[in-house]
Amino acid sequence: MANFTLVLVPAKIMKNGRHNIRIAVTHNSETRYIVTGVLIDTVAEFKNGKIIKRPDKDALNLKLRKILNMYEERTEQIPYIDVLSCTQLIQILKGPAIGEKHRTFSDIANEYLSQIDEEDRAKSYKLYRLAINKYLSYAGENSLMEQVTPLRINNYIISLQKSKLSPTSINIYITLLKVIINYAKKMRYVNFEVDPFITAKVPSAKKRDTFITVEQLKRIRDAKLNKHNMDVIRDIFMLTYYLAGMNLIDMLDYNFKNAVEVKYVRKKTRNTKEGDAVVNFTIPDEAKPIITRYMDKKTGKLVFGRYTSYVSCYNVLARKIKNLAEVGGIDHYFTLYSARKSFVQHGFNLGIPLSTLEYCIGQSMKEDRPIFNYVSIMKEHADNAIRKILDNLL
Repeated sequence: MANFTLVLVPAKIMKNGRHNIRIAVTHNSETRYIVTGVLIDTVAEFKNGKIIKRPDKDALNLKLRKILNMYEERTEQIPYIDVLSCTQLIQILKGPAIGEKHRTFSDIANEYLSQIDEEDRAKSYKLYRLAINKYLSYAGENSLMEQVTPLRINNYIISLQKSKLSPTSINIYITLLKVIINYAKKMRYVNFEVDPFITAKVPSAKKRDTFITVEQLKRIRDAKLNKHNMDVIRDIFMLTYYLAGMNLIDMLDYNFKNAVEVKYVRKKTRNTKEGDAVVNFTIPDEAKPIITRYMDKKTGKLVFGRYTSYVSCYNVLARKIKNLAEVGGIDHYFTLYSARKSFVQHGFNLGIPLSTLEYCIGQSMKEDRPIFNYVSIMKEHADNAIRKILDNLL
């Protein structure tokens, strides 16, 4: 029989110094961990499986006890448990086979969030949390998932519109709300006779032209800049473009030591779909000097000067990238994402198939399109496409 214990894992300390309390699951001589989502500030606040020295310790301990009881009760329902590995047991405990009913929206949303790495996907995690809190402030903290009805969704959208949120913000909140509800349906926590969004009129997100022209990109590439942080921003922007729109978080995570090619799965989509989409292409010559300039020779990771983390890089980009727009003569919305968008737009303008561009940037290709029964996009196609796009900058 499996044993469940509330523990701290010192090696998993968060960047802000806090700790996420975990459940240690011991089964068949193996131990694996389940994240609870309950955070404490220091190790001193946890002793013998309980939270101490905090004014909210009683509430948090009660929450932990409920989570622990939930997994213990689920374990009792699993037949032939002795033949399962610890990893398999945890997959079943968190899987759709255990279809609990009448759970609160908050409980299910928190369960979904526990599967998102709060550090690696900080922006996504924060956005989901905002969307969840926004809905709960309208529907109530104890509202059940079954109470998500077409009438409630329509009234919720009206309330968002009355709060003067932009159509884009409303669209994002509703889209993330759908993700949580679809998760509940897949896990069989709820069964809607009528789709909650069947009559919903969701405002369209405002489409922004964020890509830049080839000439604007060349101005940025060739500009003589007189500040170190501007050189760093320009290098990050150009490297993103040269590496086929590779996201900053993936660039910082990649080991470039002795690498002649890039082969990775985007963190943004990792583990969110069946079959992770691997991106593979040869590192183009244009990218090599930038990689050499910033690569830590021991780890192979990129370190952009004093901007040593994703957060510090992101913050300096947010503050200063408008100056890069001025250098390029760009007067519309412009962010680091413009490098990724521009790579695709320039490729499309050159007649490169969208399927190849999707592969290059790690975008999930629509495999239900009949043509994908006959063709596969490979590294060779990506190399040729990237070379064609970069040659267009000469």
